[in-house]
Amino acid sequence: MYSEEEQKYIDILWEESLQYLEAYAVALTTSPDGSSCIDSDVATYETVDGISQLCVMERRDMQLMVKNIYQILHNPEAAKACFAARGNVDWLYSPGGELEARSEVAKWLDRTTFQEFFETKVSDPEVKAKGYTFSENFYKMVTGEKVKSPRNFPYDVSARSLPNLWASVGWFPMYAEESDRNQKNFANVRGGYAYAEILGHWGLLRIEEVNGQKVGAEVGMTVQAVNTLYPYHNHATSELYYTMRQPSCVNQFKTFAIRDTNEKLKTISENENERVVQFDTGMPDEFRMWTTSSYDRDPLVYFYENTIHAFEIDGDCEEDPEENALVSIWARSDAHEKLNDYGSTMLCECAEEPGKPAARGEKIQCQLTKLKY
Repeated sequence: MYSEEEQKYIDILWEESLQYLEAYAVALTTSPDGSSCIDSDVATYETVDGISQLCVMERRDMQLMVKNIYQILHNPEAAKACFAARGNVDWLYSPGGELEARSEVAKWLDRTTFQEFFETKVSDPEVKAKGYTFSENFYKMVTGEKVKSPRNFPYDVSARSLPNLWASVGWFPMYAEESDRNQKNFANVRGGYAYAEILGHWGLLRIEEVNGQKVGAEVGMTVQAVNTLYPYHNHATSELYYTMRQPSCVNQFKTFAIRDTNEKLKTISENENERVVQFDTGMPDEFRMWTTSSYDRDPLVYFYENTIHAFEIDGDCEEDPEENALVSIWARSDAHEKLNDYGSTMLCECAEEPGKPAARGEKIQCQLTKLKY
């Protein structure tokens, strides 16, 4: 139970969480100008053979996710019983700095900061150094004037409009600590990436089921520093990202996506649990296999389960690259399945040097989860 003073902070965080979720549901179910989609936004889902797009609300997992959000919005008191600040969770962190200083809720929560995390939990000196820079500039990354909500959103959901949510939600630099998986990532991403979850099994609002139906929705946000390649990876759950940044130059925010059914993937081996595939990224026209996005142009991507995808962010055109990042509204739709935990995210590797991060221009190797229906 919270005291009367503490409840005041919980209420602030709750109201900002509801605003974020409502805007997200409205955006997904709004048809962009000129679109043939009915009550649906348009999402890019594959890029290697040209840009492939779909009406995202035609997908059943999207329908269920939006339904779950509206069940929360229409039954706020019942949903609030499943809401908590999660201040006692030792792996959820505060960005610290000015973002925390400007939020009464974040100051009350007093989470361990990014700076303290990189100081005490990270051993790799390069990752640690990148993490310090990320921490020092996080406020500017998420509040800068180029951070903008996509046009389908009914109002702004950035850290400028929802400062307590972005400061207090509980962030996790998921690739920074040492692990076998994280060794397949680049140091600048390991120290320059974090995500936060509002709705979901690890978030502020944790609802296992509604009327006997499992809730698989996870909704939050991500921040990725510029001059980084979030390496090729895949997971057994579908996933969405809305770009909420105005680029500083043409083609600054690049996305790669290839579905597991694409004939360009070569199967190397398989068993009852996984299929190992390779893809050569060294062909001369490889750059055509990426697409670009902006808050106002093709901002939404949807990755089917087992889609191999990557994000590259150019920082050469940024006046102050260390102060800038790609900020995204993020979600997964069917995380109630046991294969769909964060630990199931599989980073691809260099096919010629297993264990080495998969870079552009090389042959990459990925492990795809065998899915049963």
